[in-house]
Amino acid sequence: MDKKVGKLSQTNTDLKNENFDFTIYDVAKQKTYRWSQGKISQMYTASTVKVPILIGLLHQDAKLTASDKKLVAGMIRQSSNADATAIFKKIGGVSGLNATFARLGMDHSQASSKWWLSTVSSEDYIKLLKHLFIKSSKISRTGRNHIISEMFQINSKQQWGIKGFSDTPNFLANKNGWTLSGSWIMNSIGAVEVNGHLYLISILSDNHPDGRGNVGLKTAKKEMTSLVRIAGEYIL
Repeated sequence: MDKKVGKLSQTNTDLKNENFDFTIYDVAKQKTYRWSQGKISQMYTASTVKVPILIGLLHQDAKLTASDKKLVAGMIRQSSNADATAIFKKIGGVSGLNATFARLGMDHSQASSKWWLSTVSSEDYIKLLKHLFIKSSKISRTGRNHIISEMFQINSKQQWGIKGFSDTPNFLANKNGWTLSGSWIMNSIGAVEVNGHLYLISILSDNHPDGRGNVGLKTAKKEMTSLVRIAGEYIL
């Protein structure tokens, strides 16, 4: 995969100078594929951190109120930042999110008071996804089902990135994120089932060109999806 994805990067000037941290886990084969490019020591989460924020909420209170459920749906399905901020405060902010990272074994993740600027590695996100989609002693089955259900109902406009792994997925549960910090930061995590086989995918990226504006945002989304598609062609 390194050679195929690397070739795409070198022949596509839009990808050449960007930073990527990309991990795929084949559940059936228990095999990990990983590729990275550039500086990946500090990759910001953007809105993907809304998944561990939700895990922190469910750990705090497994029986969510109607108000909590409404906040969760807004945070995950519509990626509402206001709802995420409300839940982030509810779990104790930085200390609560760091406790969630530690609980899940995410040793290379660090919370920030600006939750979207928390840092993470793609391998840490694979650890989180294994807790959700394989087995976990840290998240109840009810909690796991709730989170997966929310990720399955993501707004269709946010289904890019890992969706590129296959043109005909049987199942797609994802959470994407983007934010602007000098350049576009674009991330996509989740699970894709193809022909009865489950793949856990985490791709983090930054330094996308074009700076501000919708043109840059659209370009970065396409680049992310292209990278995942190349990986899917190799693995599938």
